[in-house]
Parts: sequence; structure tokens; C-alpha cells
Amino acid sequence: MKIGEFARLGQVSVRMLRHYETLGLLQPYEVDHFSGHRSYSVAQLTRLNRIMALNSLGIPLRKVAEFLDSGLSTPELVDMLELRRHQLLAEQSAAAASLADVEFRLALIERTTMDHPDCIIKELPAERIVGTTVMLGEPPFDTSEIGPRFGRAAQQIASAGGDPDIGIGLYADTEAGTEVTCGYRATASDGQNSASLHAVELHADDLRVTELPSCTAGTLIHEGSMSRIGASWQHLSEWCVTQGYSLIGPCREVYLEVGDDSADSSNSDSDRSGWVVELQQPITS
Repeated sequence: MKIGEFARLGQVSVRMLRHYETLGLLQPYEVDHFSGHRSYSVAQLTRLNRIMALNSLGIPLRKVAEFLDSGLSTPELVDMLELRRHQLLAEQSAAAASLADVEFRLALIERTTMDHPDCIIKELPAERIVGTTVMLGEPPFDTSEIGPRFGRAAQQIASAGGDPDIGIGLYADTEAGTEVTCGYRATASDGQNSASLHAVELHADDLRVTELPSCTAGTLIHEGSMSRIGASWQHLSEWCVTQGYSLIGPCREVYLEVGDDSADSSNSDSDRSGWVVELQQPITS
């Protein structure tokens, strides 16, 4: 086939094929002595794919020939690519965590100019939350596990005959770190809170019932990107302290509106900018 056809099939540019030829990596199958037109064979795709794969591993093109001529087997090349894939995923995860931290710090720096609604003191009634817990490490926290846990909790509540309603996140400081409960106010078919269902019905190995006593709490409505919710929490906590209150726990996030996403979303990359969350910080005089 002509060089242009081979380039399209191999998903590379003609310029790149000519560069490979210059380096001695991939010679044309035939060269017309009169016109100079180059043609390639379909069988050469294997070598082209190997060249591209080795180059994607960070191996300079001038060194690729050494690997090609060393008898590198397909399983060995696959292992090299899998290793590189895991490295890139780790780098991607680290970059995402760094970006989230920058967003958080930026929000803290800018929060003095942010337009927050007034903080309000409320009396919160006692309630039961059905959910599953996860222990977070040192801040900045990796919150990638939280979304999927809401999803699993919702599925198990539904399978037990409950109806997951309002999602609630509970954050409690422990000696081991910050414990997060991802749960729901869920009502059973008889109208009673499904936390009253028997532990066996709720698959207690995954779910647990958390009894929240009535309390006084400082509250604040957070609207906008969830990446900046930390600034809203800091604003609320600072306001409570300046009003002469002491902070007690666990603090709560009540997901009032979740936009196009849902509290059980497993998409950790979602910005969730359409969410409306009520922050509830229990306080005492």
C-alpha cells in the first residue's frame, strides 16, 4: 500500500514514517526506483506498533532499534506497557490530589471575598443514619472512596426494603484519623426509619446504624463546587468560635440537592458544582 494509506492504517503521520525510515527503524517494503514512491506491507504493522509502544515507554527512538533487534517477546513488551500504565495512573492520581489541594488552599485564601449566606444556629432533632464507614488518612484527604460507599449503602438499604432518601456524611475525629460515615435517612415501606430494621436484614457486616442525638448546631448552606467545600467549613467553624461556642462532633453534611450527579456517584472526577449541601457543626456553650 502507498505510504499515505499505511500511515492512516497505523495511525501515524507520513512525516513520522519518513523519520522512522531515516533512523533505520522501519524501511519501506518497496521503493519505486523511478518515482521514489514508497509502499508498505500490512505485515509491517507489527513492527510499527512495537516502535510506537516502545517510544511511549519513554525509550528514545534512536534506542528503539536495540530493543527491536534483541528479540523482545510480545509478553515481555506487554509487561513493560502494563508497568508503564500503572506508573501513569499513579502519576495521574497524584496530580489529581495535588490539584485538589491547590483548589482547597485557593478557596481558603479567597474565602474572605466569598459571598457566604449568613450562618444560622439550629436545633437538630435526634435521628438515625444507616450507612457504611471509611477511615481517611492525614489531610489533604483522599476522598475517592466516599462516592462508591454511598452507592453501596443505597443498594443495600433498598435490598432490605428501605428507601434511601437524603444522603448524609458524618465526619468524626478519632485517634486513628477522621472517620467518615456515608449514609442516608432512609424510610421503610411502613413509614418508619429503616434504621429500625433488624441488623441481619441490613447486612450489618457492611452497614451500621448511627444514632445521632438532638443537638444545637451552627449551619451554613454551601452551593457551588465541592472542591471548595473546605473553605465553607472553615468559615462556619470560625463563625461558631467567634460567637463563643465550642465545636463538638461529629459534624455533618446533608446533601439537599445533588444536581445531575447523586450522592452515590462513583465518579470521583466529577466537580459536582450543582450540589447544595447544608453543613451542620454541633456546638456547645
